[in-house]
Amino acid sequence: MGKIEMKLQIKSFIQDTGLIWKTPLAAALSWELAKRVGSNHPYLAPLTVILCIQITVSKSIQFAWQRVYGTIVGVALTSILAPYLGLTGWSIGLMILLGSVIVKLLRLDNVVMSQVTLSVLLVMYFQSEMPTYPFDRIRDTVIGAAIALLIHILLFPPDSVRKAKNHMSNFADHLTMYFFKTAQWVEAGCSLMESRDMKNEIQQLFQELHQATTEMDKANQSLIYNLFASEKRVTLKRKTQHLQQLRLCFANLSDMIRIFTEWSESKHWTAEDQKIWADHLFTIALHVKEWNSHLDNLTNSNLTFSTPVLNIKAPFTLEKYQYPLALYNNANQIIQDFQKFSN
Repeated sequence: MGKIEMKLQIKSFIQDTGLIWKTPLAAALSWELAKRVGSNHPYLAPLTVILCIQITVSKSIQFAWQRVYGTIVGVALTSILAPYLGLTGWSIGLMILLGSVIVKLLRLDNVVMSQVTLSVLLVMYFQSEMPTYPFDRIRDTVIGAAIALLIHILLFPPDSVRKAKNHMSNFADHLTMYFFKTAQWVEAGCSLMESRDMKNEIQQLFQELHQATTEMDKANQSLIYNLFASEKRVTLKRKTQHLQQLRLCFANLSDMIRIFTEWSESKHWTAEDQKIWADHLFTIALHVKEWNSHLDNLTNSNLTFSTPVLNIKAPFTLEKYQYPLALYNNANQIIQDFQKFSN
């Protein structure tokens, strides 16, 4: 193994285990900083760190803002009203109700509400015995959030690009295999027994596509606040375009399988049709396979296929009917779908 590969593996390991080592590091630093600035409750800073370090930087920033904002609102509300209410179960319930109403009026989400109500409860309980607690809570929360974000952003920020690429490549492999299987199914006459298996497999493929899309979204989020990832952003943009190509390919294949199933049950399904479309599907499968093999270096203009250029067109005698037939087919499918759900 070369030195470059070794360094890449070490970097990858450090990056993949970020949630394990970043949290204790940020917690220790936030505690020490809170103590240095005079906090009597330094545990509030590492507590915020533990809550704020999320799987992506964007989620960490979102939660940090929600915690700081909710803490400030909860502490301010309690500091103003609690001295007039005293500490009873009813006063706690009333203050939590007021905090929740304010959050709803401001149209903030439930995470902010939980931070407001938590601050209300703790400040009401502690401030009578510990007068510095409200101020410590705000200051140490800000310290913990700031340190958590700085470490998360500056030290090996999360990078899900590799995982997203692997999911997409695996989906492309399975989609290619499904094209070959569909070609064999069509050539054999689209038997009803096998069509059930085809439907089950295409549902599994759909789940894979959904997972690949989810991972691509995570990868995009992981790079939003990565200051050193301009090249990866360009790569990921290209990969997102490739995934869109696969998504369209999958949608068209799904529709073709539905049409093949209906066609095979009609009296117009012939052995010649089977052979023609099996060949078409086999050729498409080869193109998808070759496309996937060049995926890492692929741009929109630099791939030359070694397989024959596709030229799948309707026969001249049917050419003038292709548009109305497509429209009739889609219209009929809409009607069938509505009838299916109304029964």
